[in-house]
Amino acid sequence: MKKRMIVMAVFVVMIVALPYWALADHQAEHTDKWDDLNKLTDTALQLSKQNRFEESRKLIDYFQREFEESVKGDGGISATDIRTISASQQTAAKMLQENGITHDEKVRALIQLRLVVDAAASEHQPLWSSMEEPVMSAFSQVKGDVESGDHQSFQQNWAEFVSLYETVYPSMMMDLDSEQLKRMDAHRSVVEDAIFTQIPVESQVNQLALMEEELQDLFNRVKEDEADPSLWWVMISTGSIIFMSLTYTGWRKYRGEKEKMNRERDMNK
Repeated sequence: MKKRMIVMAVFVVMIVALPYWALADHQAEHTDKWDDLNKLTDTALQLSKQNRFEESRKLIDYFQREFEESVKGDGGISATDIRTISASQQTAAKMLQENGITHDEKVRALIQLRLVVDAAASEHQPLWSSMEEPVMSAFSQVKGDVESGDHQSFQQNWAEFVSLYETVYPSMMMDLDSEQLKRMDAHRSVVEDAIFTQIPVESQVNQLALMEEELQDLFNRVKEDEADPSLWWVMISTGSIIFMSLTYTGWRKYRGEKEKMNRERDMNK
């Protein structure tokens, strides 16, 4: 009976732990695959910063083939995210080929691709969150131009802000609530409307203050530390193992006490 209980306990523990082991193996394989893709985009980005655009383009073409092969049968990435990454890859490849594109524009296209690939791979603190300082700083310049009434500087700094924001935007689409992004799009449409420069400066500043608050909230959202879903498997598995151990220990204690009582009863006969 004792051996049978031990076998049953081991069997139950293995059944409970099996899904976690399978999940851990799948996550390890998934992580390795995305690590390789991240390295490809990072290398392409570094090459572009060194003006080695042809080498960078070839690497991006190689990335496309590897990416398409990697996502086949991968249920861990949505069709929308696949299209987002593919669109960024195609944009980067196109810009690297064109002669009329500035160095900074080509580099930002590679940054955008680097960020979306990382967003697909990262569950916590994606790389795009590191763009908070330059994006918010650029927007602060825009606010300052409106407050000082410098229209020409406003146009230049707004264009710089939009360029930075559009670099990060695809990554945000992959990680954040679409409704929040739509609100940001609405704020942007108001500022880019011709009537914006015709309303009182105070109203312009108020509008930009609302937009700045919404923009900051986008970066704050990604900082919220959520529990890793895979940890639930650890908790469930560990809890089940502890439960089985306590159950078996309790049964042994009960069995021992019962045998002791039987021995004492036999001795008193």
